[in-house]
Amino acid sequence: MLHVAIAPALPDVLLTPFSVQGRRESKGIAVPSHVHDEGMLVLVHAGLVVVQAGAEVWTVMPGSLGWIPPGVRHGARWFGEARGSFLYVRQDVCARLPTRCRSWPSSKLIEALVERFTGAGVETVSPAYQAQLFDVLLEELKHREHEALPLPMPADPRLQELAHTLLDTPDDTAGIDEWAQRLNMSSRTLMRRFRQETGVTLGQWRQQARLLRALELLCRGGSVTEAALSVGYESTSAFIGSFRAAFGATPTRYLAGRG
Repeated sequence: MLHVAIAPALPDVLLTPFSVQGRRESKGIAVPSHVHDEGMLVLVHAGLVVVQAGAEVWTVMPGSLGWIPPGVRHGARWFGEARGSFLYVRQDVCARLPTRCRSWPSSKLIEALVERFTGAGVETVSPAYQAQLFDVLLEELKHREHEALPLPMPADPRLQELAHTLLDTPDDTAGIDEWAQRLNMSSRTLMRRFRQETGVTLGQWRQQARLLRALELLCRGGSVTEAALSVGYESTSAFIGSFRAAFGATPTRYLAGRG
């Protein structure tokens, strides 16, 4: 269960803060599909968030700031420990932010601003000062590169069950034949349907899921070796090679570029 503190949005307030926190649950913590009139910014402190808005699916890593425009129906699943700071953004200023969901790697300035908006003493911040700080946040986002970490999700409930299990236990060693048996379908049908619904093979999807979970651990301060072993790689060198092929840099260089 997610513990939610301070909600819902307050009328006529530029930014309304709230926070969420939840312990790790099997197959992640599900956030049902919903919609809100305000925009929403979320700074993810811990966990990997997979957000689905219509046909779009994207991931938000710890140390990233996500954005959901007003009126967009969306749901999410939070893997690992769930911890984040949220800001409802008053509808009339949302035009200053993108019209589609997206995320950016955070920075020390972004983290400090979100802390100012959500931390103790926020009630003492005048509306005029809050507006000035919000201007600074928007200007900082202009200088942060959009973080695209796609992980297409299948629509079939049985294939979603498979996807959620692989995200929750990335070191799972079950092969296609075993999963096909669990899902009561042939191996050929499983492979064909998964590719039809996601655009990639099950093997490609599984590797991407493993790398994203490993990146989550790296963002929390884990070592490259710890991350590699935790998601099922038998050697650090094999993990580094897969990571470089997927993200264009070694784990160390990739994380340095997010700073």
